[in-house]
Amino acid sequence: MINQSEIKTVLSVFKDGIKYYFQHFGEFSKYMLFPVFGQLLGLIVIAITTIIYLTILPNLIAKYSFFNNTLNLILTSIIITIPGLAILLRAFWNYLAAYGVLSSITANMVKSGNIYDIPAHKELINQNAFQYILLWILYGIFMALAFVPIFWIPAIILFIFFILIFQVFTFEEKPNAIKAFEISFKMIQGHFGSTLILAVLVGLFSFVIIPNLICWAVSFIHLSSLILGFLNVPNQTILFSPINLTAEAIYKFVESFSLSSIIIMFLLPIRAITWTLWYKKLLTGYKREQRKLSKATSKLDQRIIDRAMEDYS
Repeated sequence: MINQSEIKTVLSVFKDGIKYYFQHFGEFSKYMLFPVFGQLLGLIVIAITTIIYLTILPNLIAKYSFFNNTLNLILTSIIITIPGLAILLRAFWNYLAAYGVLSSITANMVKSGNIYDIPAHKELINQNAFQYILLWILYGIFMALAFVPIFWIPAIILFIFFILIFQVFTFEEKPNAIKAFEISFKMIQGHFGSTLILAVLVGLFSFVIIPNLICWAVSFIHLSSLILGFLNVPNQTILFSPINLTAEAIYKFVESFSLSSIIIMFLLPIRAITWTLWYKKLLTGYKREQRKLSKATSKLDQRIIDRAMEDYS
């Protein structure tokens, strides 16, 4: 059962997470620019280079025999996407690394009240890149299994138990991917209910409330109609059984989905800050339990040794 004190702690952590985020909104937003928009830029560069390539391809085939070979065409198609792919992958890695980097930044920010020396926080993750990538691979496998219907309930439970893996990894003296899952599980034991409540609050705020508010504001100013009008796109009905769609309806859906995705990614600092604060709250109790366990184990080991010595004598 969750007592009143735990609920107060959960609400305090949630409130502090939002407070710290908006106090340093500029720094966090600046940090997230490339991890979020770099991925978008990479996709745009890939799309533009591909469109240009396909546009001039007939002329290239007509002028140069090199392009009459299927293998050469495939090779050229891959090469032209390399610049955009490099931007996309770099931004994607920065976004994955941000889970750890933001945790480190938060711990330092709470102590000093300021955000500084971000490259040093990045280096913390880069120095342990292999283990960090392994952590993401294991987490990715877990999330993939979570989409299988028969695993939904166990996945939700385990998701709560594993919710602190990035914080554990960041603050361990010797980061280890497998240990991060083990320690997170142990830290959440006895605090499952309060962690679940915090997860619901953070999830609603950063995945539902803020994205929907911004999407509503964009819809309120009729941005879709303005852009379609500027591009001179006819708002004709497009037959798509069993429903009829207009160009504006399709654009609104794409706009809403894209905007929501960008906002959710951009709000990663709120989630990282809140879970780092929660990690710090649970850490004291976890260390206390580990010390008790260590003492009990030492006493047990000593008794075994004493009995062995008695038997020997």
